[in-house]
Amino acid sequence: MAPQPGGAGQFFDLNALTSTSSTTYSWQDPASLPNGGQFPDAEFALTNAGPDTIFYKATAAGIERIGDTQTISAVGTDYPFTTVFSNSVLELALPLTYGDPFWTDLFEGSFTVDGTPAVRNGSITGSADAWGYIVMPGGQDTVHVLRVTTRLTEAIPLTISGFPIEVNHIHNVNAYYPAWGKFPVVRTVSDSLTSQFLNQDYSYTEWLDATALGVADAEMGAAALQVFPNPAKERATVVFASASTGSFDVQVIDARGAVVQHVQTTGRRVDLEVSKWEAGLYQVVLTHADGQRSVRPLVVAH
Repeated sequence: MAPQPGGAGQFFDLNALTSTSSTTYSWQDPASLPNGGQFPDAEFALTNAGPDTIFYKATAAGIERIGDTQTISAVGTDYPFTTVFSNSVLELALPLTYGDPFWTDLFEGSFTVDGTPAVRNGSITGSADAWGYIVMPGGQDTVHVLRVTTRLTEAIPLTISGFPIEVNHIHNVNAYYPAWGKFPVVRTVSDSLTSQFLNQDYSYTEWLDATALGVADAEMGAAALQVFPNPAKERATVVFASASTGSFDVQVIDARGAVVQHVQTTGRRVDLEVSKWEAGLYQVVLTHADGQRSVRPLVVAH
């Protein structure tokens, strides 16, 4: 799925995405990993239950990659290699707020492939280019996110089986971070490796499954009714993923029991303008076409 436009207060609806495969990621203690001894400064490592591991440390600048192990395919053969970055890669600048200027970081690393020393050098740029709410695939959860967009470019001159190869690598990531997690709930990735002997391109969108996400709420009812932001100051959005068809009634009821807004819709989203409402507690009531009801509280705070 191509990344959606950036900006403030965006609504990223990924409800229709379906999974084609799964991968297990885990944060681990670098000292417990086979190559951990090569990275004595590493504080945590991210593995994908395969040959790829990234070693990180947290600094005053943010989260920096100080090394990695991975495999490159060239001339019909897979070559594993381990990179030690003498100048680390600032993958996530911290603190980070929407609208901050792009950060740019130069990096350099060395490794050995097919018995020959080689270097990796390039740059990474990134920014928080969007914030808003993301409806997860399947519509079970809506998460408040900050989107961080990065672009890494590097040159990797290699000599494999006697052949000199100049590999150019471009790695683009749109990562949607929740306020409560250090791993994005959704990532859209495009990657390319090009040289005179190979041309590899791939792209994918991946997301945390419901068990890893852990924010599902039984109070949402059968419609998975959600209201955000909550508390709201100027606007609030009502989203739901009911399996019912036909029209739906959305009512907002104040603490006195009066209906302050009533909307009939065939869609799955209703936007509320609450800037002129009195501060206080409201109830959002969704009535299904089959008569079932789902209720969520809404707090208006000016």
